Amino acid sequence: VKAKYEEDEINSKQIRVSNTIHTTAQIQETVTAGEADVIRAIIALPGVTPISDFSSGMYVRGGSPDQNLILLDDIDVYNPNHFGGIFSTFNTDAVDNIELLKGGFPSKYGERLSSVLNVRNRDGNRKEMEGVSRLSFISASTTVEGPWKIGSHEGSYMGSFRRSYVDMVAKFIDEIPDYYFYDGHAKINYDLDMKNKLSISTYFGKDRLNMDLGTKMAIEWGNSTFTAQWVHLFTAQLFSHFIVAGSTFESNFGLKTDGGAKMDRKNTISDLTVKGIMSYKPNNDHLWEFGFENKFNDIRFNFTTSEAFDPEKTPNIKIDALTSSVYFQDTWDMDIYWSLQPGLRISNHRSLDVNLPSAPKADYTRVSPRISLRRVLDENSNVYVSYGKYYQYLTLISVGMSSPFDVWFPLDDTVEPGESDHYILGYKRELTAGLVLETEAYYKTYDNLTEYRMETDYEWNNNTGTLKDVFNLGKGYTQGMDVLLRNDIFGMSGFIGYTYSNTRRKIEEYNTNPDTNEPEYYYPKYDKTHSLSVIESYNMTQHTGRQLWGADIKFAVNYSLASGQPDPIPEQYYYDGNYFSILYSYSDRTRLPNYSRCDVSFKLQWNKKHYTIEPYIQIINLFNRKNIWTRAYNFDVD
Repeated sequence: VKAKYEEDEINSKQIRVSNTIHTTAQIQETVTAGEADVIRAIIALPGVTPISDFSSGMYVRGGSPDQNLILLDDIDVYNPNHFGGIFSTFNTDAVDNIELLKGGFPSKYGERLSSVLNVRNRDGNRKEMEGVSRLSFISASTTVEGPWKIGSHEGSYMGSFRRSYVDMVAKFIDEIPDYYFYDGHAKINYDLDMKNKLSISTYFGKDRLNMDLGTKMAIEWGNSTFTAQWVHLFTAQLFSHFIVAGSTFESNFGLKTDGGAKMDRKNTISDLTVKGIMSYKPNNDHLWEFGFENKFNDIRFNFTTSEAFDPEKTPNIKIDALTSSVYFQDTWDMDIYWSLQPGLRISNHRSLDVNLPSAPKADYTRVSPRISLRRVLDENSNVYVSYGKYYQYLTLISVGMSSPFDVWFPLDDTVEPGESDHYILGYKRELTAGLVLETEAYYKTYDNLTEYRMETDYEWNNNTGTLKDVFNLGKGYTQGMDVLLRNDIFGMSGFIGYTYSNTRRKIEEYNTNPDTNEPEYYYPKYDKTHSLSVIESYNMTQHTGRQLWGADIKFAVNYSLASGQPDPIPEQYYYDGNYFSILYSYSDRTRLPNYSRCDVSFKLQWNKKHYTIEPYIQIINLFNRKNIWTRAYNFDVD
């Protein structure tokens, strides 16, 4: 017997705009280098763009990675990457499902401009104990879950741990760096009674890299989260969900020369959040959702060196901030054809403590209206429109890819909150059983975008510095269309996705016209005009009944085809008498060649009475395509 998620229903109660849900099984069927990965599965969806094969940073409908709200059991994860972005921090076996909202997200979510990725840990099997162990050429992992009972008290549990072993191989091969990562998930649920349930979950993960190239380098970074949740039914009509949660991301980077010189760079962002989520159904035509959120952030960035630098020129920053919000949303079935979903979110962001004497404290209040309207065409199709306004009070210093060196900062009074408007028109139709078509056209505007000023590296002063000194500000827009054809038919499961997208930005002192000395609109590095993804798995045994040596036979393929990304070309050069320097006037003067890649996998699955064994083989980049990610230019001087 198979049942659909309520979210998978074409005409579900909620108007689900730009919404996709992946289960653990679907993630496991996606072919990725080494092992299944949550973020890699998401990046394959239409409307989501990776900047390269080596980064799991998500660029959703023209937005940058810092504009994505990534939640693990309702608490923010600020840097969800291992190995500098190649792998995500989430162990797939510990995850129940992931939900991606690419835009137009409802009023219960806020403080980000582009998207929401909602990751849920597994609750644990409530009937029997079970587990899974996996071994790849990157890491080994084990996940165990099951029920527990002490007297009349009962519930469930889940525990998962994963560790890479590159560092063990490095002991025998000098060319391999001394690096490893580990992560763990744990969750315990307690069923108090029919109206009350408690759960506590945690995540911890860390990366460590040590290298000695004449100068000893040590990098360590990681996340940790904690979530306590209480679900209570006040009445048959009133449901509540209260959350107390915390999250921390920390990175440490150190250098030490043989001569004794040292350099240390430390960054920490801590988060303590209290949420209340309520839903009330006054009658059959309305569903009210409302709640509150209080988020306290403590951010510290410190740079020290043994060199004789002015201490005021080396950053020493500590900022505390509080963001509070309330929201309301009504889902109103006006009749059997029309549904309206208006919502409102009111938020306030203010600085509590800033150790920079010249940085004025922030105190911003913003109102974010949201509204969606849906028309049911028949029992298998509907059309909808959606509008929403979104604000963001955090910004990110990034080197261009998701990395452990990214630094979050809350706004001060010199930089206005980021602002975005989402306009979406969508159509969904179940063509036949197991075949669903989803299309959306969208337009997004951006204001108060921030772009890191490289001059800050040598201009910063702790006594005079403000956030405006760190960033250039600007605006932008994105327009495009996503088409998704989902299938679960004839043993084939997966989707075909296509995206057309056009993203432009205009940032002060960036992409400057040398004739007018004014900034011009440009295509950012991650812009891809056309993108096609084919993600399919075929269970031959399920469809034909054939087996190999008593094992089920499974095939999977991932194919990606995309337009080349923008790239600069040399415009001028400068010679100071000793060295030549290349100058680039425009960041998007040309386009790189088109991108193409095909990955395949083959699995055999033996299903025994008490266990399952599943060996597999993958071929990454089947056609040995040499995709160009970037180009570098040098002088050839005789």
